[in-house]
Amino acid sequence: MFEYYSILRLHYGLPVFPVALYLRRGPSSKLAEYREALFGQELLLFRYHSVALARLPAEEYVETSPLGAALSALMSREKTRDRVRLRLSMLERVVESELDQTLKYLLVNVIETYFVLSGEDAERYRRLVSRKEYRAVQEVELTWADKLMEKGREAGVIEGMRRSLLRQLTAKFGDLPTAVTARIESMSVAELDRVLDRILTATTLEELELGI
Repeated sequence: MFEYYSILRLHYGLPVFPVALYLRRGPSSKLAEYREALFGQELLLFRYHSVALARLPAEEYVETSPLGAALSALMSREKTRDRVRLRLSMLERVVESELDQTLKYLLVNVIETYFVLSGEDAERYRRLVSRKEYRAVQEVELTWADKLMEKGREAGVIEGMRRSLLRQLTAKFGDLPTAVTARIESMSVAELDRVLDRILTATTLEELELGI
């Protein structure tokens, strides 16, 4: 935290208010300290605030802002009487905000990922959100689901290309060096396409120009 603080302070030349945001668990104390000493002398006392989301009551933060609504999905729901209504109110707060579609998607993704209903709650939620007055929430959730499926398909295609390339390289050149395997695992679709095109005519790994 002190290093991050120092970098930001030097970069922007402005005071920085340091806060450690814990998405899971986190300390009960809201203030933490970092000290440095040398030759028996204390040279530095750095204080920063800590916020453990899991210790905060979700219902109190839903209406604060779209960000607060999204982060409340990570907060405590122990005293929540109606989890279904709470989840719906989170999504409404984000959907009805004036944020652009990209930011709305990111915040909806937080809620969908960290506030999952099951059993009777899930069924009741589906019935409730299907009403006309929640049409905007329906559309955003459908968009989120479509993008999630699209990302899944894209990831599957890339993984298939990597596996195919590794099999072809192994068949042609034998056991591959660890550096080659690691490089292929980090390649983009365009890079994989390029190497797959070259593998038919390449006689050595060097000819593939893997950039190792």
